[in-house]
Amino acid sequence: MPTPARTLPTRTLPTRALPALVATLVAAPLVLTGCAASEAEDASGSVTLENCGEEASYDAPVERIVATSNSANVGTLLRVGAIDRIAAMSLSAGNDALMDALFDVEVGDVPRLVSPISMEAVVGAEPDLLVGSYSGLFSGSSGVTREDAAERGIPTYVISDSCRQDPAAGASSALGTMDPWDAVRADLENYGALTGNEDEAAAARAELDERLAALADAPRGDAPPSVLLFDSGETDLYTSGRNGPPQGIIEAAGATNVFDDEDTTWFRASWEAVAERQPDVIVVMDYRSDAADEVEQKIATIRDQAALAGSAAVAEDRIIVLPLALFTSGYGNVEAAEQLRAGLERLGLLPDSGITGTIDLDALP
Repeated sequence: MPTPARTLPTRTLPTRALPALVATLVAAPLVLTGCAASEAEDASGSVTLENCGEEASYDAPVERIVATSNSANVGTLLRVGAIDRIAAMSLSAGNDALMDALFDVEVGDVPRLVSPISMEAVVGAEPDLLVGSYSGLFSGSSGVTREDAAERGIPTYVISDSCRQDPAAGASSALGTMDPWDAVRADLENYGALTGNEDEAAAARAELDERLAALADAPRGDAPPSVLLFDSGETDLYTSGRNGPPQGIIEAAGATNVFDDEDTTWFRASWEAVAERQPDVIVVMDYRSDAADEVEQKIATIRDQAALAGSAAVAEDRIIVLPLALFTSGYGNVEAAEQLRAGLERLGLLPDSGITGTIDLDALP
């Protein structure tokens, strides 16, 4: 969705001598060893990370990050204390209050990139690191690729959730090579290393594991409720398979994803396929966009599907609305799991656990 334009700093992009290694790594095929983070720092101030199965070296600490493709991943940067390193980002202003409340920051003054993001806009932000995903910026749909960035001396980092299963297949490859929570852990660790905030990253990972353990220990019912995630769509819908962040969120909350047989992350599905699966609950993604009736229109679309009229989700009004910014890969995913757990308990589908999340979503502007 489009984000409001902010004025980016006007300065001359400093000349960088891009090591040949960076260009080689960007063009090299990824291997299927996943995206688990590994980090080594040498005396020259460089850091070597494993990202989507390949190793890449970066000058560290990075000072100017352009963060795209994934609002929850912006939250991961915020969680490791890197707000002062974000030169520009793609985040709807409607999500500012959410990020501020979650991470005790003020993101309102961080410059925004307008969608579709151009290479000119990226270069104008003078980054020493460009963060994107193969489902977003690095899909090449706006003309920005990792190869293009390398030619301009801009190192790139791929959000771990979006690693390609078959790198040789390029944009046609299904995404998702690792457990969604491991993807969050990998990005936490890597961002900590890239920014020099390793202690904050370690604390964040410990907190993540503690919150996930509390969810795992929460009481379960006789059978887990089945959940459909509805991002957007009318004639069909955009949802998530077993590799995406919603899979980890839904499972951690004590439920099952109705599309857990789809070997990919985000994808398009037919309403007929949804009707066959008869979800107990539908979770509607709130973009927190400028469209005042966005959520109401999505709920109306659901109710207009004749095939779903008899489903428990529609017949018993089991619809939960949660921010999309918590459901793309990033630290906010654990908040999403807690909020979803609380919503399922309010519907009487899971026993009371006392888990509520850390913020009151209804109190946000």
